[in-house]
Amino acid sequence: MKRVVAELELMARTRLPILILGETGVGKEISARAAHQLSPRNRGPFVGVNCAAIPAGLMESELFGYQRGAFSGATGPHAGYFEAASGGTLFLDEIGELNLDAQACLLRVLGENRIARLGSTTEQPVDVRVVAATNRDLEAHVRAGSFRADLYFRLCGATLVVPPLRDRPLDLPRLARGFLCAARRELHREDARLSDMAMTCIRQHPWPGNVRELRDAMVYAAAAASGDVVELAHLPPRLLRRVMWSSSAQPEHPERLVQFRPLRRELAELTQLRMREALTATAGNQSAAAALLEMSRRTFISKMREFGIGAADLRERRALRNRHTVPPR
Repeated sequence: MKRVVAELELMARTRLPILILGETGVGKEISARAAHQLSPRNRGPFVGVNCAAIPAGLMESELFGYQRGAFSGATGPHAGYFEAASGGTLFLDEIGELNLDAQACLLRVLGENRIARLGSTTEQPVDVRVVAATNRDLEAHVRAGSFRADLYFRLCGATLVVPPLRDRPLDLPRLARGFLCAARRELHREDARLSDMAMTCIRQHPWPGNVRELRDAMVYAAAAASGDVVELAHLPPRLLRRVMWSSSAQPEHPERLVQFRPLRRELAELTQLRMREALTATAGNQSAAAALLEMSRRTFISKMREFGIGAADLRERRALRNRHTVPPR
């Protein structure tokens, strides 16, 4: 996360569009707002658009606006999101949901910084910095032909990958306590702490909904706990359903919980760990790292994309090699 924040601070100062990738609930919109606040445009507006919530037939008119009479029901001129964000930042959430026609229009705007309202032949300049986000694998959609390659390469000049919460175990207790404290304040209650058993359950939950799911769980716990301690029973039932008491741990170690998870997830986590270790051992040499794991180079590179092991990781390892911290192979 420190690297993510550092990259965000650097990219926010540029004029490049920013593409934020990550699972649902990891905080992509928070990252987009941070990029706006850290940019020279922070005095301008920040306009967020959920592309998945706009019907395909209305996408162009919503993004670029329309003139009176442009279509049935257009009784007057209407400014689109690009005009509303002039001088600031336009956040296009779930950009992977745009249809190909809307993608073509967006590509032209990014290239020329000019728009034309629907029903108008007159173009006008726009001064907007675009930040886009998606939880989809855009490279796979490019290969499938459902996302334009030229738009993808225009957007990915500054790419930020926000890791899922399950890969940030050190952040988990701090975030849980922070959300719990904030929720108690909103309820006008005294601060509360998490019991050891409750924290153990929180640590062992995989958090498929990421930070958003954790925040909602702490709001639930803040309301359920009448005293100043959040016990295991105060956590949402969906968390408790994923864990069970270990019969061998009672009564000597009642705080121990056993969690059952899909084997494919555990195997994926182990594969990712070994790949990162192999890259470290070979100073970022992908072919050598693949050979260490007896994996084909093509499969290794495909898995790197799947797990989000990107160029930044390789640059760090090469830097370590240049400082003779990692022995070259």
